[in-house]
This record gives sequence, structure tokens and C-alpha cells, in this order.
Amino acid sequence: MVQATTAQGSKVRIGVISNAHSKRNKISMREIHALLSEHPQVLHRSFHHIQELPDCLAEMAGAEVTHLAISGGDGTVLAVVSALLNDSPFKKQPCLSLLSAGMTNVIAHEVGQPGLPATGLKRLVLRAEAGETGEVLERPVLSVDFGDGRIIERGFLIGGIGFYQGTELVRRDIHSKGAKQTFAAKLGIAWSVAKILMFGPGSRSGFHGENIGLTLDGKAERRDCIMFLGSTLNSVLPGVAPFWGEGPGRLQLTTIDAPPKRLAMATLAVLRGKPKPWMAEAGYLSRRMERLELEIRTPVMIDGEKFDPPASGRIVVTAGPVMQFHRF
Repeated sequence: MVQATTAQGSKVRIGVISNAHSKRNKISMREIHALLSEHPQVLHRSFHHIQELPDCLAEMAGAEVTHLAISGGDGTVLAVVSALLNDSPFKKQPCLSLLSAGMTNVIAHEVGQPGLPATGLKRLVLRAEAGETGEVLERPVLSVDFGDGRIIERGFLIGGIGFYQGTELVRRDIHSKGAKQTFAAKLGIAWSVAKILMFGPGSRSGFHGENIGLTLDGKAERRDCIMFLGSTLNSVLPGVAPFWGEGPGRLQLTTIDAPPKRLAMATLAVLRGKPKPWMAEAGYLSRRMERLELEIRTPVMIDGEKFDPPASGRIVVTAGPVMQFHRF
């Protein structure tokens, strides 16, 4: 592979891994291929099945890639970050940049390249090969231990109960109608709240509360929850930052008790992370910690991917290690 040399004399090797099934990648592939033909020094590998990802990463490591761009959605980012932390083929971890190319792009929204994949990639190639490092953004990764022999899952967002039920609702009622990405996610939030307001928790709305165990940095409690959401990110969508806890913990956790009280009045305050004085007593809580232990019976979502709990129901979530992302 042809390599570029910065003004400081260091070698820059750019690699791109793309998810072939990504909607935005399919739309932008002509522009991406045109860009890559102009920059043959950039190594590009596309995968159709996640099982192919280790081979793609191994090839990137063998080519001594120094800057790795991930073109896909949250699930693709989750898979690559997990692979790099759990069993990286690189002697030295490459600089990471994210291209928003998936059905959901929560992570790339906060730390990735703005704009379409081809636009972001062009900016990355030109500036990285000119010796620039871009804006370096650090975020702790969530490490999720199911305690049943599975590998440690990595991600940036974990949610359950109503968050899982709402995700299934969005995929069934909204994605199937053609709505995608940020618009679909915001429409899904509105649709979920509307169904709960109209029908209440139960079979008609499709939202059910669950009694779960929470241990926050060693302090145990049980709560009837309609939803919980944890993240090391500051926001989950443009204009949506549902965290307001104080303290030094890097893992933010917001819970809503079941059944939700005064939901119509609380919704905007929750989404903006600006609680009203009455909300804590009504069961709307947001706190910070380094370690969270969950006891739950139903699936959780990690960066858009569904994971069943272990037989014990116990899941341990910790903040860290820290990953760096380069935005150009």
C-alpha cells in the first residue's frame, strides 16, 4: 500500500472498514469508490457479515494502518471497539474516526465525522495526510460483563425495559415505513410516549415495567422501572441529553419508575436533562457512578444491539477503558 508522509516525517496509513449492509454506505458507495480511486493509498475493506470483521482488522494491522475509519452504524462501531479492546491485532492501536453510515449513529453524532460518509472520509484523508490529528475526543467505553462465559461486551450506551421495548416498536412501526436515523429515533420517542399516555403500561401500549435490582458503586436498591438508560456519552441524539446526575462518576444512569407519573409534564425535561423540582420524588432519577450491577430478566440493548441477560439476571457494567476518537 502506498503511504503518505507528514511534514514531521511520520508515516500515515489510512484504512477504512465499512459495513456493506449499511443504508448510508449503499447510498454513498459510488462517491466513496470515486474518492478511493483518487486516493489509492487508502486501504478499504467492506464486510457483509460480522464474522468477517476479525479478518478485516487483521489485514489493516498487517498493512500497519495508523488511522482507521469505521463506516457504519452503532452496531458496527460496537463490534470494532470490542474487537480492538478484547483481542486487537494491532501492535499499536490506530487513531479512530467514525463515519455516520448506519441506521442509528448515536456514537458518531457525538465523536464522529459530521456529514455523509464520503464527505467525512474526504476531509479525514486530506487532513490526516497533511499531518493533522483533528479534534481528539476521549470517551470511556462501557464494559459489560454478563458473567456466564461470554466475552466482555463494549459500548457506549446500555438501556432496558422501556428502552428495549421502544427500540422494538421503532423497528416495527417506524423503520418499516421508511423513516431512518435521527428522524426515526426522535419520532420513535414521541410515538412511545404517546402510546404510554394513551393506553398506560400494559399489552395495549406494549410497554411493561419490571422490578430490577440496581447496585450503584456498592449501594444496592430495587426499583419498579419503566425504563433505564446508561451511557458515558453526553447526549444520545441531537438535542436529546437525558442525564443530569452530579458527581465524579463517568457512567451516567437515568431511571424512570413504573408506572410513570406525570409523564406528559416530565418528558421534555427528561430529554433535555433539565429536571423540574418535583421529578425526583415522582421517580425520575439520574445519577453518576463508575460501576453498575443490574439484576434484570429481560433483554438489554447495547449500542443498538440486543443482548439477553444470563440465567442469574446479573449484569455488571463499568466505565472504562478510555477510547480516543479523531474528528476532522
